[in-house]
Amino acid sequence: MPLPARRPHRFAITGLMLAVLVPMIIGGAPKAAAEPPQLHPPDDIVAALKPGHPRLMVDAAGLDRIHQQVASSALASGLNQQLITEADRMLTLPMSVYEFPDGRTLLQVTREVQRRSVFLSLTYRLTGDERYAARAYQELEAVAQFPDWNPESWLSVAELLYAYAVGYDWLYDFLSDDQRAVLRNAMIEFGLNEAKIAYDTSNSWTRSTTNWNIVCNGGVIMAALAIGDEVPELANELLHRAYDSLPVALAEYGPDGGYPEGTTYWGYATRFLVSALSSLETAIGDDYGISDVPGLDVTVDFSLQLTGSSGQLFNYADSLTQVRTRGGSAATYWLAHRYNQPGYAWWADEGASRVLATALPPLHLMWLGMIDPEDPGASGLPLDKVFERAHVQTMRSSWDPNATFVGFRSGDNAANHGDLDMGTFVLDALGVRWAMETGRDDYGLPGYFDTGPDGLRWTYYRKRAEGQNTLVLNPGTGPDQDLGATGTIDRTDGNAGTAFSVADLSEANADRGVIRWKRGIAMINDRSRVVVQDEVAGRTPITAHWFMHTNAAITLAADGRTAKLTLNGRQLQARLLDGPAGAKFSIMDAKPLPTSPNPSGQNPNAGIRKLVVTGDPARHFRLSVLLEPLPTGQPADPPKVTPLAGWNLQSLDR
Repeated sequence: MPLPARRPHRFAITGLMLAVLVPMIIGGAPKAAAEPPQLHPPDDIVAALKPGHPRLMVDAAGLDRIHQQVASSALASGLNQQLITEADRMLTLPMSVYEFPDGRTLLQVTREVQRRSVFLSLTYRLTGDERYAARAYQELEAVAQFPDWNPESWLSVAELLYAYAVGYDWLYDFLSDDQRAVLRNAMIEFGLNEAKIAYDTSNSWTRSTTNWNIVCNGGVIMAALAIGDEVPELANELLHRAYDSLPVALAEYGPDGGYPEGTTYWGYATRFLVSALSSLETAIGDDYGISDVPGLDVTVDFSLQLTGSSGQLFNYADSLTQVRTRGGSAATYWLAHRYNQPGYAWWADEGASRVLATALPPLHLMWLGMIDPEDPGASGLPLDKVFERAHVQTMRSSWDPNATFVGFRSGDNAANHGDLDMGTFVLDALGVRWAMETGRDDYGLPGYFDTGPDGLRWTYYRKRAEGQNTLVLNPGTGPDQDLGATGTIDRTDGNAGTAFSVADLSEANADRGVIRWKRGIAMINDRSRVVVQDEVAGRTPITAHWFMHTNAAITLAADGRTAKLTLNGRQLQARLLDGPAGAKFSIMDAKPLPTSPNPSGQNPNAGIRKLVVTGDPARHFRLSVLLEPLPTGQPADPPKVTPLAGWNLQSLDR
């Protein structure tokens, strides 16, 4: 079949395509940016390139380490066999073709090409079997015949630069001069030349603080390192342009390793960042200050702490939904080694074990064994963690898989990929998730990334406050929290038996007649029970809906003051401790309120229910709910209700 002609660099910009072209605009008015770090590359970066290949991510010493691990570690041996099995499967797959399966971008194709390049090339390097090298080259040769790499959506270019950089570097000894030229020319024409255009025209990703900046610059860095000794002038220029562009996005990791876009985009950005950092380490021996950026040394905490005891992430905003991801990614091993964090190596081992158990492609093999692991107790991982700029906090009773865990978001409604989710929380206990986040919806929905005051994003249930585990106050047809609002953590504290956090969420509903709204979440009684307490004041009587989404079956008591949730043979009781007049529990489907917009095409949220509290409208009210796991089936006596202003470790422990 003849290939289509190379398309000109133009696209009709529609709401459907904003997901790809301008993700950095998601949210309301921009917040003050963090101070960009200072990087210090030399004038001639390429001059420091180490001769020979491989030199990206793993070098000869790295390959030797992998062989040693495979010979001595059952985990590494299993991952190695899984890698070979996956590569064998790829041998029989048809070549990737130039197509837009999602109707918008080449990204699905480019990610598959990247997977094939990495897995086949690594298998070749570890086995010496040239069948894998030949199939990897065939894949990259086919993609070199594409009319372009979809530069209108620069993530496609970045993913393919990654794929070609790895393929060129790891297959180098197998490739003929002519084959190297095919791959090198494709990298230059479709990738590095396009990067030069992007930098020259200040393409939005070159200035963005979002994951796009890190992913795109990461792909450029890797490709420049792969062929830098063959095109030194171009490579050196683009390496410097990447170093000029990266700092504004790197600053997002500070000061505590949190990432404002949530866990899914943290994982995406950090994978590309670590790939670039490890490649700079093996190819040059210096990253010229990137790995010294504040927050990077502890950024693994973000995925580790936001993973609940159920194994599911606190998947707020556009994070993946209901995904069990207990354990760190392959990049976690490298970060554990770079920052001498043995607890992170334990987390990476957990991830590698999960990968092995689920037969996923095993890139953990690349960096496994770089540092000896320590379990959370030995390494001193805290039970509670606040991520300041990400506006999220976690608390847990222990690191046991059956522990009680709470994730709590004070929120930033202007965050990239953000929802109207100030005050939302998730709850795990007894090995399951009781209070769940619905997560992302279909990126192809009309106007999904249209975030203005009349933006269609705020008509979709999963993006509205009513689609979160929070209070919805005075609901109507428009956005149900203020678009530029930000919550703040007022107080937080914890000891062995108690932990709490109080957030000021007043900005969320300032345009709906709310003067003050504070929400506190506490773990009490040896951190075995959870209190969610709201205190609200308004100019006029406020209609309030308290929502908690769950997959559990719900049974209500006759008086509406308690509810029993059952999931996977486990039980949790919800008890209404305080509320406005007439307050009681009810059950709703996870669907819009009658006053809310309800556009077609959005996720129907099948199987998800809402535990709801409603009461009579009131100008001032306190609403306090006790969530109690029932390992023995019997609840304890209810705790005393204490005003949020009086919350401390002593008052909550009574």
